[in-house]
Amino acid sequence: MSSLRGFWVVSLGLLVSFVAFGGELRIGIATEPWDLDPATYTDTGSSYVVRNVYDPLIGLGPDNEPTTEFAVCRGWEMSEDLMKVTLYLREGIKFHDGTDLTAQDVKYNFEWILDPENKSPMRKAVGPVKEIRIIDDYTLEVIFEKPFPDAINYWARAFAGIVPEGAHGQRAKEKGVAGIYATALSRNPIGSGPFKFVEWVSGSHIVLEPFEDYWAEGVPAPGIDRVVFEFIGDDAAKMAALISGSIHIVDKVAYRDYDFVSRMPGILTKRIPGTQHQYVALNLGAHPFGITKEEVGDPTAIERALMARKFMMYAIDREEIRDELFYGMATILYGPWYPDSEWFPPSLRGRTLHDPEKARAYLERYYELGGEKPLRFRMIATNAQWFVDVATLIQAQVRDYGVEAEVIPLDKAAFFDTLYETFDWEAGVEDWGHSNPSVLYWLWAGYYRNNHNHNHWHHAAPDLRPDYHPTHPGHDEFCRLYDTAVTEPDIQKRKELVWKMIEMLVENVIRIDLMILDNIHAWREEVVGFGDGLNSYGHLNLRYIREFKG
Repeated sequence: MSSLRGFWVVSLGLLVSFVAFGGELRIGIATEPWDLDPATYTDTGSSYVVRNVYDPLIGLGPDNEPTTEFAVCRGWEMSEDLMKVTLYLREGIKFHDGTDLTAQDVKYNFEWILDPENKSPMRKAVGPVKEIRIIDDYTLEVIFEKPFPDAINYWARAFAGIVPEGAHGQRAKEKGVAGIYATALSRNPIGSGPFKFVEWVSGSHIVLEPFEDYWAEGVPAPGIDRVVFEFIGDDAAKMAALISGSIHIVDKVAYRDYDFVSRMPGILTKRIPGTQHQYVALNLGAHPFGITKEEVGDPTAIERALMARKFMMYAIDREEIRDELFYGMATILYGPWYPDSEWFPPSLRGRTLHDPEKARAYLERYYELGGEKPLRFRMIATNAQWFVDVATLIQAQVRDYGVEAEVIPLDKAAFFDTLYETFDWEAGVEDWGHSNPSVLYWLWAGYYRNNHNHNHWHHAAPDLRPDYHPTHPGHDEFCRLYDTAVTEPDIQKRKELVWKMIEMLVENVIRIDLMILDNIHAWREEVVGFGDGLNSYGHLNLRYIREFKG
């Protein structure tokens, strides 16, 4: 837990590679992007670039609500029966290749994501679409098979960027980084956003330049000749670069450095309740927190694994993690959603989270059922930001119970390759940025997908990959509840279905939810107006910059 001051001398030596030139806006981000196709990316690093190269169909504003500001859509209309949305598109938008953006392009974006052959992670988020009708060049109707009340919230993430017709090309046949099948846009994006893609130097940076034909007046801001996203995994180096002026914006500020950085001359900071959901993923498909393929349906093995997970739930001291690592700048979670939300079950609010007596009882029951003694597991953690620190503190907490945990740092791509594509891990420390205000979106993204979820929670089904196996019981019931809830027009009934799903997740300890962190932003005063566009989702939206004095 070294402070910024302790790294200052060392960090100065790292600034040589962060030299800024006049008119060059430099942004320091912690991790390198994986994929710049808006229909297939899933990581935070990619989102920073995607949000500025493309225009979204529907945006999320500084108030965290869906908006038409800086969006392709200038308005929408939902039918009373929730079976149809009419989209009214903005006229005069051009893509970076010089073509006009029309309803035909938007229809293509819908159809490409909905095509199962394209394996878009956003396919389910588009909803139960039956038909897409083009009314004219700038109006189209989306008709559903069933009511889809959350359509606008879902589409704010599903269509983070609209691309020209045909631009995706063919998906790669082999998986790349983090299990992604690349498209033509993954490394060479073409959008209609305020900045055009120039180059990507792996391990170093991505360069963009202003799009002169951008439709919004005053965007990009005067003074910006080009934008460089610099990959800086070391927090101290990133902060030193910001303070020296060789970096103008950083994606995040280390919590330990917030007070110090906020008092530095020439630097502006902003603290906002965030959406970065810190969790410990548990592998339900392997010992000790899950069952093997040979144990499918074995009640003793299933109970033993559940006892190990319940031990973890009560052994982890979330308050210590919040206070020691995040300096109190986080909201403790009682389950997989914001505790003050009306969509979070009242039955779970304020429940006891850290209970050493319960932890010992569940651990003893685990041993009684034949669990290895002492309980041992590996805990993988992304080797950027705070994840290894969180894992190390949890390691110390469970050590008090005689439990042995090994912390294994991995780079972000290797972490998710391991998490999704193998059973060769037991626990994993990472986070999820809630990019959508709908709880149902998170329940789908984090738990629903039978072939792609963080916890290897699977059920027997025709679509289950041959190398996967059914794990803890209940996933099929969870999916049934989700399918009912997402098309339920009555808000109270939908809410009660959500409560039931969340209660199921907590009771079965499908994942350990820790806390949601506040967003700590910092930028130099030369970037005038940047702070006006900041929201809880952590978007680095360069459209709000009014002037760059670099």
